Amino acid sequence: MLRIVNSVFVVFVVLFFCGEAFAQAGGGAAGAAISNSGALPMGNHMGANSMTQEQFNQLKDYVDQAKWLTKDERGKGKTEADLKAEDKKNAAALANSLAVPCEVSDAMLVAQGNATVSGKPVQTRSYETACANGMGYFLVSQEPKPYAVSCFAAEAKTKADAAAGTAGGAMCKLPANADSKAMAAAILSRAGKACSVTQVGWIGQSASTNTEYNEAVCADGTGYMLASALPGSANPPRVTDCHASAMQGIICKLAHVEGAPIVTIQTFKDAVAQRGVSCEASNVRVIGQQNISKRYVAEFQCSEHPEGLIAYIPLEGNSAPFETIDCATAVKRGLKCTLTQ
Repeated sequence: MLRIVNSVFVVFVVLFFCGEAFAQAGGGAAGAAISNSGALPMGNHMGANSMTQEQFNQLKDYVDQAKWLTKDERGKGKTEADLKAEDKKNAAALANSLAVPCEVSDAMLVAQGNATVSGKPVQTRSYETACANGMGYFLVSQEPKPYAVSCFAAEAKTKADAAAGTAGGAMCKLPANADSKAMAAAILSRAGKACSVTQVGWIGQSASTNTEYNEAVCADGTGYMLASALPGSANPPRVTDCHASAMQGIICKLAHVEGAPIVTIQTFKDAVAQRGVSCEASNVRVIGQQNISKRYVAEFQCSEHPEGLIAYIPLEGNSAPFETIDCATAVKRGLKCTLTQ
């Protein structure tokens, strides 16, 4: 049986364009701070709550290591169906303890063994789980705290590792989870969107809202943003088209929709520099996009502006004026700086 040295399963948490929709000038909602890179490399070790590359690779052959009936169990009349029923029951209990909205439709014990956490021996059990809402997860039972990672995130990390020349990695393999495009299509179908999915792209995770974002592209070029729950969130999967998602500050990367320009953190930094504003930004917070003028609103943290800097940025094709204000002025407009203390 596969023995995992330390089954901490939060692989990577990325805050990426997590702002809410911005209203007309004078109103708005706070977005999340974005690192300069926009996203941390998927292979990064993120500290005590993360899984190392070696530990993640240990799961690459988990199907061959899963529990099968022993001779003694067969002698007592136990069947494979009995094992599956046990796995579903245990996975459902684990999903409930993690506060993941998952009505378990299928599950399989994929690894179990001893682990050492904070110098103490603990027992771990890892289940691949398919949910009735279309999502799939690896769920890890481990004291003092269980963990989970979505099948979308596991696939994204494995592909990133392969591109970097690192072999192995865990991929979901239950029938409902094995094809990420089919999984995304199932989620879209439940949301009333008919879509033959041709591409799926992992965007990132918001630790503040316990939400993961994945992009799906349909055969006709339509793009959607899928927001799904991480442990601690009771929200069912949510679907937004790429244009509406862009207006909320969460930008599709694979699909380009008319009226939704391809925008990155660098886009905003370049726009400010092109207007002659000196600011070597260490952080950029996307607040949102104005409903009428369609200007993007972003806060910049840079030493050149200790009083704070918020910019109203019209992108190409938008004739609305570019504007910058400090944090004191922003308060009068109903905005609050969070990067500048």
